[in-house]
Amino acid sequence: MNPSVKTLGAPLAALLLALALALPARAAEPPILRIDAGMHTAVIKRIGVDAENRFLVTGSDDKTVRVWDLGTGRLLRTLRPPLGPGNEGKVFAVALSPDGATVACGGWTGYEWDGSHAIYLFDRQSGRLLRPLPGLPNVIFHLAFSRDGRYLAALGAKNGLRVYETRGWAA
Repeated sequence: MNPSVKTLGAPLAALLLALALALPARAAEPPILRIDAGMHTAVIKRIGVDAENRFLVTGSDDKTVRVWDLGTGRLLRTLRPPLGPGNEGKVFAVALSPDGATVACGGWTGYEWDGSHAIYLFDRQSGRLLRPLPGLPNVIFHLAFSRDGRYLAALGAKNGLRVYETRGWAA
């Protein structure tokens, strides 16, 4: 047996055990495996652009949001809102803040976890999920930032129109 494998075996096992004990106990959920074709694989429901027409975002029934360079048409990043089986994760609405920094998306999003829907906010450049805006009673169909970026408007089935202040994200 390779001596380096023997030496790494015990520390690696201890690390894995420590990680397993640190995680909260919950029912095992099977991973959702997906092939990334480098483009949407289902209907695109909405598009959005920043104020200077540098970036385009698209939201799709394939449960992804894609960020494109508007000048070249090149895919820059794929954003992946939380998803689940069935409709959970389908994106019906997207918006890009006027400065191009924040991507908002919504649709059939968040219902599986708490019985309400959510808007997800992502950092466009890093792709990091910044925060959810939870508690919406139904799916989101339209999102739009105000021209100055101070507000995000959300329209959905049975939600009416909700307007969030982008400073603090209060509705």
